[in-house]
Amino acid sequence: MNRLKTLASMGLLLAGLISCNQQSGKETTSTTSTYDLADSNMSQSVEPTQAVNGNYVSEGYQNRSKGYDWVGISVETTTDSTISVYVHSRTDVKKPTCTLDPTPAKRVKANVYQALLQEKPVLFTFSDTSVTISPLNQQDEGILHYYCSGGATLAGSYHKTSDQIK
Repeated sequence: MNRLKTLASMGLLLAGLISCNQQSGKETTSTTSTYDLADSNMSQSVEPTQAVNGNYVSEGYQNRSKGYDWVGISVETTTDSTISVYVHSRTDVKKPTCTLDPTPAKRVKANVYQALLQEKPVLFTFSDTSVTISPLNQQDEGILHYYCSGGATLAGSYHKTSDQIK
C-alpha cells in the first residue's frame, strides 16, 4: 500500500513539474541565459533584443572617394542567440587594413554579443545606429590589433549604413 502511495505521489509531482514548464504561447519576450559581465555569473533574465543584422563602417568610409582607408563589418543572425561577424576593408587602392573571416558570436545580454578571438573574449555592443568592438578584459586589447595591419585595430565604433560594402 505504501508503495502505491509513493508511486501516486511521484506521478502527481511529475505532472506538476511538466505543467509548470509549458508556455502559454502568448508571451512576446523570451527567457535567455545571459552572462553577467560584472561578476561572471550565468543568470536567467528576460531582455528584448534589437535587430543587429546589417553593415557597419568606420569614420573613413564617408571620405572613401578621397582615398581614405575604411573598415566595414557585416553582421548576420544565424540563430536566436548567435550572429556571424565578418570584417573587411577597402581593397580597391591598397592592401586591406583589417580582415576577419566570418566569426560566430553568442548573445550574452540584450544587444551584446561575445566572440572568442585567439581564445580571448571580445564584445560586440549594438545600439540602433552603431556597433562597438572591445575586449572583455582591457589587458587583452592587443588581440584586436592582430587582425589589422599598420597599427590599426578592430576596437572602436562603427556606424550602421544601408550601403552594400562586401
